[in-house]
Amino acid sequence: MDRAILHLDIPAFPVAVERVVSPRLRERPVVVAPSSSTRASILVASLEARRAGVFRGMPLARAARICRDLIVLPPNEPLYRRASDAILKILHGFSPLLEPAGGGHVFLDMTGTSRLFGRSVDSADRIQQEVRQRLRLSATLGVASNKLVSRVAARVIRPERLYDVFPGSERPFLAPLEVDLLPGVDPPSREMLSEVNIAHVRELAALEVAHLRLLFGRRAWRFYREARGIDPSPVRPPEAAPSVREEETLPEDSNEDALHREALDRLAARAAARLRGMGLLAARAQVRLGYADGVSSEREECPAPGIADDFAVRRVVEGLFEKARGRRIQIRHLEIVLSDFREAPRQLALFDVEKEETESRVEGSHGEASAQHGVVPHSSGAWGIDGSGAGEVSPATEAARRKRRDSALTAALDRIRARFGAAAVGFKRCSG
Repeated sequence: MDRAILHLDIPAFPVAVERVVSPRLRERPVVVAPSSSTRASILVASLEARRAGVFRGMPLARAARICRDLIVLPPNEPLYRRASDAILKILHGFSPLLEPAGGGHVFLDMTGTSRLFGRSVDSADRIQQEVRQRLRLSATLGVASNKLVSRVAARVIRPERLYDVFPGSERPFLAPLEVDLLPGVDPPSREMLSEVNIAHVRELAALEVAHLRLLFGRRAWRFYREARGIDPSPVRPPEAAPSVREEETLPEDSNEDALHREALDRLAARAAARLRGMGLLAARAQVRLGYADGVSSEREECPAPGIADDFAVRRVVEGLFEKARGRRIQIRHLEIVLSDFREAPRQLALFDVEKEETESRVEGSHGEASAQHGVVPHSSGAWGIDGSGAGEVSPATEAARRKRRDSALTAALDRIRARFGAAAVGFKRCSG
């Protein structure tokens, strides 16, 4: 049975959502960009703005000079997330196999649903109408036998249309298109293809794997398959596991370490506060970075037995940020995700106190008895005849002290925030 994969694409999704909320923005040149700095780069541009010469990644100051009546909107991630959730709710009525692929992009596997909804192209038409009528959003849809071709089909048929690529015609469909439409062709790859005078997919498809390997190394097979319309990857539904997600788009693309860490501190504090409000610990943490060129990087860790206080979350997040940051490109977006929840034990602090006091009394009695003979306990637990270990504390005891101290301080911070507001107290980094 041939697969039937739909790709729903809402062009300039943030702008489209903003126009639903504020109809005065329709048919006007609109961009989404951090408005706090003229050095910021444009994140999304409407069709009208692109016709005026404004495009994604352009500095905001330059865009304002090119288009005098340009409307600049700050990013509103909560609004875009609500719109995405509403789209997914509609699509769930047609198939449980759907995969969100970024703002305004969703893959839907309709294989085997013909008895319920008819042909996949008819289902795509119904989806398009429902999204337009219920959400007032205009979407294009591509229908094909795989994700790659359906995605390209949805892009070439804009605006507000539907394209059905019949099984077996994937390669002829792609052949006359520009290579920029292939998902794997990023700006560096496009520049490399331009240097060897390859502008269309059919020219890329004419190259053998050995030639592609000279250009792209390990990515050669990806370009070989994409140029021929081959994509066996399945539609992967999002994980159903609950998570706490906090994200922030920086006021401007930056490589300034202090700016990154201040943003991470804010995200960690908000995420940790949400965890404590639910009475949970997170046993998995992820940090994702979005670079100015659209590339993303992420790292994750499983801290045991779990984290919930500001300081523990902050330490884990900082460590993951250092591992994820491997490029010199400026960073645009930061996101942390805490998941794999465990119920927070309520008596942990009490037992930690009793254990530490017991350890301290034992160490003190051993020290007094041994001082008469010049024998002192080392931090490792071994006994020596010199004084090199005097006064040292075992790592377990020190960790328990730090955990109790962090928990007590976090509880104090929560009381201050509850009384005076979330912004009343926070982290402040000192230079030097």
